[in-house]
Amino acid sequence: MANLRAISAETKSGCIEMAKRKLPRTPYLNPQFGAALKDFGLAFLKTQSINHRGSKGTAREGVLGNFFREQLPGRYSVTEGEVVDLYGRSSPQLDLMFYDASVDFPFRTAGADILAAEALLSSIEVKSKLTKAEIAKSVKAARKLRKLKPFGRPLAGNDVGMKAIGKKDSRYFHCLFAYETDLSESNWLKSEASRLKSACGTGHALDLVYVLDRGLIHVDHGIGKMEDSDGGAITNFYFSILNFIARGATARCDAI
Repeated sequence: MANLRAISAETKSGCIEMAKRKLPRTPYLNPQFGAALKDFGLAFLKTQSINHRGSKGTAREGVLGNFFREQLPGRYSVTEGEVVDLYGRSSPQLDLMFYDASVDFPFRTAGADILAAEALLSSIEVKSKLTKAEIAKSVKAARKLRKLKPFGRPLAGNDVGMKAIGKKDSRYFHCLFAYETDLSESNWLKSEASRLKSACGTGHALDLVYVLDRGLIHVDHGIGKMEDSDGGAITNFYFSILNFIARGATARCDAI
């Protein structure tokens, strides 16, 4: 995480805070995990031969979902579908929904998985290409997701994942994963972060955005990491999600 760098001077303090955090002790920080990252990249390359846009999108979402299913600890699970709360609100369709399988499970209706608002910990929307228009769609969908009320309470702010969570305070960690971007490689990190922040405004919408072969952006903190030959950025992406759902699952159990 120390390799994450601030994208602008205004975010220097946030960068220092993030740099102090260390990855957890975990069996995934070994050659086997590195090999899994390479397998993920190879699986993505296989989708290039799929010409139909819908088929390609489905295949790409499946590749990412399988990657997480293979790497997540057994307590956690991931599926696709939507989330509903006690007030009849529903989320947009989510490509990947993370939950604690030891205490929760989705309902399957008409071929789609439905997860209770109290069960959702994190989610990912998968994009074929990141553009200004697609970002706007994602922010709109994220705001709809943020309107859900798990435990009958509004979602907490973007800082909850970094602090002790109060009784029945819940927070969703919502991310974007894109296979491409329409921005050039020149100064990509700063340019992408700028248009993401502009689209999100002052409201909390997106947490992490990862673009394959480009890098990772922490939207609220203005922190980024370019991808490297060892898959460092996608490793940070994976562990950021894992760390959050581990904390979130514990807090939700304590709140019951």
